[in-house]
Amino acid sequence: MKKSAIAALPLTLAMIMFAADARADDTAPPNYAATTLTGDWHGYRNWLRDQGVTFTMSQTSDVLGNVSGGVRRGVAYDGVFQLQGDFDMGRLAGWTGGSIHISGYAIQGQGLSGKDIGNLLTVTSVEADPGVRLGEFYISQSLMNSKVTVKVGQILADQNFAISNTASLFVNSTFGWPGIFAADLPGGGPAYPFAVPGAQIIVKPDDAWTLQAAVFNGSPTGSDPNGNANGLGFPISDGVLAIAEAAYAYMPGKGDPGLPGTYKIGAWYNSEKFDSLSTASNGVSLADPSSSGTPRRLSGNFAVYGVVDQTLWQEPGSTDNGLNGFVRLAVAPQQERNSMNWYVDMGLAYKGLLPGRDDDTAGVSFAYASMSSGMSDLVKAENAFTGTSQPVPSSEAVIETTYQAAVTPWLSAQPFFQYVIRPGGNAADPNKPNSRIQNAAIFGLRAVATF
Repeated sequence: MKKSAIAALPLTLAMIMFAADARADDTAPPNYAATTLTGDWHGYRNWLRDQGVTFTMSQTSDVLGNVSGGVRRGVAYDGVFQLQGDFDMGRLAGWTGGSIHISGYAIQGQGLSGKDIGNLLTVTSVEADPGVRLGEFYISQSLMNSKVTVKVGQILADQNFAISNTASLFVNSTFGWPGIFAADLPGGGPAYPFAVPGAQIIVKPDDAWTLQAAVFNGSPTGSDPNGNANGLGFPISDGVLAIAEAAYAYMPGKGDPGLPGTYKIGAWYNSEKFDSLSTASNGVSLADPSSSGTPRRLSGNFAVYGVVDQTLWQEPGSTDNGLNGFVRLAVAPQQERNSMNWYVDMGLAYKGLLPGRDDDTAGVSFAYASMSSGMSDLVKAENAFTGTSQPVPSSEAVIETTYQAAVTPWLSAQPFFQYVIRPGGNAADPNKPNSRIQNAAIFGLRAVATF
């Protein structure tokens, strides 16, 4: 067991045990005392908020183990401490409708996906290269009685686009920023931990409709695949990624038919150059001995997606507790340049499933990513030219079950189980020639504390 995992286990357990009695002597105002570990800072936190300054701090800690399958068995810890500040410039400087948002990460541990499982749909949403880095840093301007908002600066697309509120319960990263986008966009796109220079406009003509669009630098790392390691690179000359989305939220009034739901449709286009996955610059297969050895360069890339979040049943007398479901579908049809060509995820979440536990949420979800013909054609050609029988890429899928328990309003404990099918999209096992990586079973515990 890794030392970081050993250290994390008592830390996580201590956080949960401490939570039961932490509020006993807390006399701070309930707006912070009931929802944060550190309370109101003897009144200074409320005072800062009244002046227009709000700080939010949280720690997400995951302890997890791969008990079978994958490249090897292992236990790991990954986590992230997040700090963000929001500054209301109207209160601070008389700038009506203006605000500034800044956030940063202290990322810990290594996780399981890269070293032990070899999967593409990363097991946890916080797994990333460890270190301290800048996140978002943007100026926001509200216009027309808040019907229009414009943001300029360093922005995360995964906080705004292709989001399913129901899917946010789950630990696997693909239920946040869809795995197809992370695989097909340069550097994974404008998603954790890479905020990217850009501009965004959000239009809300009424309570039901939200229209938004954004443009970003084409790559979050710039021209260097290992660049922008601390978030201070601010790359701005690597093509353009444009994203647009329309969302409709149905909220029935008293006596109206149906249940609440949100429905989204969107698309993105990236103007960068992309390497062909299977064809060399001289027009033959990259596996052909006569290949130039360099991939053919291809211009541009795009994808379309849709999201449905739907309340399926509400407990009588409650607008919060009950059963919700989600479905997301994304298609990236240009298979010669995309490692994944289509993707779907879906799931169910029930808040208040157990008696007396109205703030707990249980859920089950499934995600499926289809590998493109560009990926499979290359391996087929390599097998033909070399006489080997390496596994041909086909798809990767993951099933997750979880239970998020509200220990206190500022601490949740979330055991989870994931089963990864065909890790790496049916990738070859580096330890067993001509064999694929075996399906992996992962158990874990996530603790999230708000300070």
